[in-house]
Amino acid sequence: MCEKLRGKQLLFMVLVISSFMITLLLSAHKKQRLSHRVANSIAAILSSTQTARQHVLPNIIAGKNTTSYLTRLPCFTVGFKSPPKVTGIGNHLFYYAAVMYTAWLTGRKPLILSSEGNKLDNIFNLDIVRLDNNALCPVKQFMQEVVYAYNESIRLLNNVEANVSIWLRGPFCSWKYTQPIERQLRRKLLFHRRLEMFAESYLSTNIPPTWNASTFVRVGVHMRRGDFLRSWAVHRGFTVAGKEYVKRAMMYFIKRYPRVQFIVTSNDIDWCYKNINPSSFSQPRVNITFSHRQSAEQDFVLLTRCDHVIMTTGTYGWWAAWLANGTTIYYKDFPRHGSWLWKRTKADEYFPPTWIGMK
Repeated sequence: MCEKLRGKQLLFMVLVISSFMITLLLSAHKKQRLSHRVANSIAAILSSTQTARQHVLPNIIAGKNTTSYLTRLPCFTVGFKSPPKVTGIGNHLFYYAAVMYTAWLTGRKPLILSSEGNKLDNIFNLDIVRLDNNALCPVKQFMQEVVYAYNESIRLLNNVEANVSIWLRGPFCSWKYTQPIERQLRRKLLFHRRLEMFAESYLSTNIPPTWNASTFVRVGVHMRRGDFLRSWAVHRGFTVAGKEYVKRAMMYFIKRYPRVQFIVTSNDIDWCYKNINPSSFSQPRVNITFSHRQSAEQDFVLLTRCDHVIMTTGTYGWWAAWLANGTTIYYKDFPRHGSWLWKRTKADEYFPPTWIGMK
């Protein structure tokens, strides 16, 4: 009886040990298969990464982790490497237009880096994809060397591979970047409501006495001075318009309309008070209103709400005139002949052909 019991116990122990060994073997087999899967996955990732790196063009953007090879992110994009923060509203609008133009040209999706400041966000409700600085695909950089001109080489970006994003750098100041996408730009560049309300209030409360809103036209005047009078700007070839130019440009509209209100804006409004003299014109049919102590954003939206614009120099006035979309008069003596800036400017590519140049 005891021997039978010992035999059953021994058989039970053998079965337990066998079961345990089988479990270990099965576990080991699963782990081995899993290890093979992991190894294969790692190999595939390394192979994919190596392939992606081989497709990166030589002039990839240098810097802190600006290139990522995460295949789950869209690579068929175009963006802009933000310039120094000293650049203003007008320059940033040209950067934005260049991105939209290149996206249209190459069929890519436009985007901007969310990690870098964009001065347009203070003015417009921009409907554009934002991307973190460390989440970019392989990048092809395109540099614009000229300043106020169109670069024909940009058309070669159509040959960039589909798995490579395009990153733009440079001024891109030309009406030719805006013409094919004009309707799209005007539809997307929507002012914040607070700025629209400011402009509506300012213009309605500054209607000249006894004038009816439907019986006169408004002409925005932008006098760019300030920073353009600094030594570095003068040395490079930036110029500022004088009072004689402003008077001639104003007379252009006075001769064509029975009543004209001029809304004068400037980064040197004191100069305007002293040099744009209302007594020089026939008072009953001419009104001059100076925008005083407004922000750059507020002055900008005021200019765009005018029927026509007189600009002097600078991209701020250029874009105010473009958005106003009326008759535009610009200062023809820009930049200074023979200067560094003059050599990087093609006036017929900077100023739209319908605009009127005066000296």
